[in-house]
Amino acid sequence: MDKHKQFQSNHSALDNDVIETLAEVQQPDSIPAALKARMKTDMMDKIRQDKACESTGFVTQRADDGKWIEVMSGAQYKVLHDDGNGLDGVLSYLIKLDAGIELDGHNHPFDEECLMLEGDLTLGDLTLNKGDFHFAAAGMSHAHVSTQNGCIAFLRGPLPV
Repeated sequence: MDKHKQFQSNHSALDNDVIETLAEVQQPDSIPAALKARMKTDMMDKIRQDKACESTGFVTQRADDGKWIEVMSGAQYKVLHDDGNGLDGVLSYLIKLDAGIELDGHNHPFDEECLMLEGDLTLGDLTLNKGDFHFAAAGMSHAHVSTQNGCIAFLRGPLPV
């Protein structure tokens, strides 16, 4: 089937005479050699940058990358990086808690670092807000966890157990 007939069968909303007219007036356009060379160079540079990042140990995760995993209604996490031991090891991850959520306290088998990105998070009597940093040493326990307005936080450590 020639391209004209294939186009017709895929786009039957157009009348045949319109399709024929469009097909007749199509003229190939040449791209200047300098533009072709620049496009090829730009594309190859991008490929080299991506490969260099992969091969030199850099990892980038865009905001829309990864998957939020729901732990319970109103509580989610998204793993950004792990130490090679999966969910049993030390992770860099985000947590997202809906307003009004309350969770039981938890232990820390490893050190845990927390940086509040949005909202509020209360750990026992301590309330953290946007920009606050909190460190919990291995072996420590957090009391009751809650958020009044919801939150997003970056954590480095194990998932709460």
